[in-house]
Amino acid sequence: MKKLLCEMEAYAQEYNVPIIKAEAADILLREAMEKKPLHILEVGTAIGYSALRMAECLGEGGRITTIELSDERADLAEAYIARSPYADAITVLRGDAAEVLPTLTDTYDFVFIDAAKGQYERYLDAIEARLADGAAIAADNVLFRGYVMDEQCEVPRRFRTIVNRLRQFLAMLDEKPQYEVMVYPEGDGIAICKYKKI
Repeated sequence: MKKLLCEMEAYAQEYNVPIIKAEAADILLREAMEKKPLHILEVGTAIGYSALRMAECLGEGGRITTIELSDERADLAEAYIARSPYADAITVLRGDAAEVLPTLTDTYDFVFIDAAKGQYERYLDAIEARLADGAAIAADNVLFRGYVMDEQCEVPRRFRTIVNRLRQFLAMLDEKPQYEVMVYPEGDGIAICKYKKI
């Protein structure tokens, strides 16, 4: 498994595929290992790297459902997953997460969001009804190059919508009583949220 993950890391670096940074991965996997989830939902598969990392934290009989927009990346993810010990535990769904999420019928006790940054609030709204009481939600890149928390900095025009929407996403989490949120600066910022049904 270690050899496969190293191969994936090398591929991601060579072809500029965004995978979770090591520091953020440590936080994500610590949370997952503590929870030993049975049903993980991932929004944003890329090449399957984080799905395989999280698979090592699954509780007995656990499963991962992961969603990827790009057919090319989904093909690659499925090829890597097929070579792993977790081939039977991970299902890759293809399509726009905003359209796929409302069709899901399972209940999830762990969610990892790492797709279109400007859509995080929309994704969470779409899956809130599918969250188990006590579920953990991790959202990667929430500080987006340091722009999100620095109100004084000049955000490049091409990033303004993403930054504004990430700020709205974090503000929404703070305002909703069902979420308890901790934002870690590691990597590009990772938010860990605990969900309580109210």
